[in-house]
Amino acid sequence: GIAVGVYTLGVAEPMYYYRGSHNLQGRGDTPTDDERAQQALLQTFYHWGLHAWGPYITVALGLGIVCYRWNMPLTMRSAFYPLLGNLIYSPVGDIIDAVSIACTTFGVCTSLGLGVDQIVAYYAALQNKTYTALERLDAQTATIIVMTLVANISVVLGLHKGIQVLSTITFSLGLFVLIATLFLDNTWFLLNSVVQSTGHYLQYVVQLGFRTDSFEQLGIEFGTNNLLWGSNKASKPDGVWSGPILDIMNNAQALRTDYNSSTMPFNYRTTFEAGPEWMMNSWTIFYWGWWVSWAPFVGMFIARISRGRTIRQIVVGALVAPTLFSFLWLGVWGSLGIKMQRVAELVLGDGTPNTDGSSSCAAWGYDGNAPNSTAAIALANDGYYAVACRGYPMLDIMAPFKEVKEFLWGLLLIGITLYFITSSDSGSYVDDVISANGLANPPIGQKVFWCWTEGAVAIALLRGGYEAGQNALGAVQAVSIVGGLPFTVSICFMCTSIWRALKIDSGDADICHANLFSTGTLDIFDLYKTGPADEPSTARYTFAERLANYAQSIFAPFVGIFKTCESLFGEGSVLAKLHGFVNFSFFVLWLVFLIVSGSDADYAWIGWTFYVFMALQISFIRGSVRTQHNIYGNMFEDFFGALVMYPNVVSQLHYQSKEPAPSNDVYRKPVTAA
Repeated sequence: GIAVGVYTLGVAEPMYYYRGSHNLQGRGDTPTDDERAQQALLQTFYHWGLHAWGPYITVALGLGIVCYRWNMPLTMRSAFYPLLGNLIYSPVGDIIDAVSIACTTFGVCTSLGLGVDQIVAYYAALQNKTYTALERLDAQTATIIVMTLVANISVVLGLHKGIQVLSTITFSLGLFVLIATLFLDNTWFLLNSVVQSTGHYLQYVVQLGFRTDSFEQLGIEFGTNNLLWGSNKASKPDGVWSGPILDIMNNAQALRTDYNSSTMPFNYRTTFEAGPEWMMNSWTIFYWGWWVSWAPFVGMFIARISRGRTIRQIVVGALVAPTLFSFLWLGVWGSLGIKMQRVAELVLGDGTPNTDGSSSCAAWGYDGNAPNSTAAIALANDGYYAVACRGYPMLDIMAPFKEVKEFLWGLLLIGITLYFITSSDSGSYVDDVISANGLANPPIGQKVFWCWTEGAVAIALLRGGYEAGQNALGAVQAVSIVGGLPFTVSICFMCTSIWRALKIDSGDADICHANLFSTGTLDIFDLYKTGPADEPSTARYTFAERLANYAQSIFAPFVGIFKTCESLFGEGSVLAKLHGFVNFSFFVLWLVFLIVSGSDADYAWIGWTFYVFMALQISFIRGSVRTQHNIYGNMFEDFFGALVMYPNVVSQLHYQSKEPAPSNDVYRKPVTAA
């Protein structure tokens, strides 16, 4: 799937940044054309670098530690055992596995959609054919059916006989084409570009990692498509989404007589030389959604083949090495695209500097994606194109190689076809394993089911996008973001789970000698059956008692807070009463302001501010309880739990307040004989 992306975007992405009129300040040096070219490669490296491979290694480590060191099933819920304990066998674990299957399926479908588009394009180039939009869609559908059939055979043969053999062949073909293009063109320039771009990445990776395009996206608030949290109060009757600030600006500018009111307020990007506000959403967020949606698949696959390896070996082999190889791949092909574009501009341009990074395809002699001027046609006949004006630039960068270009095109076609197949069969294998609860060799019927399910979903997305009158690949890209969102949250929790697993394995006293809460915050998802998963047990509290206390925690959390504070500060103490009153005040004010927000929506945000303060108070009390009872945890966990599920936390604290506090006074502890 990653290789499918490189075949699809390896030239197109850096070219899009280089000649897409993008203002990429904050992402490196600006703005000479040399630095614009460097920015284009830097931004591409960022999307395919450490941040991209990070989710894979997180899942691989989370699964590998608990599955191979703790002898648990190789399924996604097992990675959360250090955090959730036996709750992974409850509906919570089922939800984790279901989300993982959905993410894997959607992630594979994204790569299948992108891959089949390239396969059809490569085949058309070899046959010198052109397709209408409908003909292209039919060809893509037929290709998916055929490739899914081949992938079905591979996944039935198993991991070693089918998937491993195909993966080795496809990697070798891609490496062959990469090295061949490196030798066939200006090798000195290409190697210099890769080294230089890697250095820029290492210098700016931290800055890029924290980049949110905050000031670029501020311009959305001053427009008519404002959906930003906190700035859009209501939609207009005509469906235009804008906040009150736009109305204020329009009313004020109408009173000016020194400028034409029809052109005011002025354009945000033009006035402040701001970058594109949609850059982050269209590229970076799409990439993160795509990479994260692949995390269950690739992470489990890495874990599956990494038994017996150390954490250092996995990090080097599955994070550092593939990142560097991606840089080589993208650096060579991206640099070739930029070089070809400059050749075209030297011949077809007017000799003036391209200061804004725009593409003037008509001025360069192009109509659509094809050259139509005499000079542009002559240049194309010799293998050079204005790559920024082309639809499939991966083929164009090999056109100057004359007699061997069709040989390389054929290898590209075979390579991306096999990568398409390996993506499908590997994704099907992972879906099989998860749905079979970690069974290494799932039933053949189940393998067939998942293989065809992925193919069918990819076809449905492509055809659905076309029928809706949109770009068919747009639906495929959108579903990767939808699939990646829930698993993004899961990966954050998985980091905590890995940390706890390593601390337990290393025998750290703060966690190994710590006590546990008498009840869990997520017990309700297991219907309060908190005993061991493999043997009968009697719960300390009945289902009715737990449910009644949970209801009380929802509608009157201050009761549980008061009882908990009495166990902390003494029965009837002033501090306990004060905490109970403060919690009651926050709770009531939260609800009151939500109710009165019907008259003014701003009151709702005042109410939610009181809610946050209530969560802060609950997290402080939970931290005090942990300290008193020697329970492992941290303030971030306390606050997150109180913020998103305060009734669960309050109920847990209420029951913990009934437990006797251990004595930590070493002078009063009995002395045992040596």
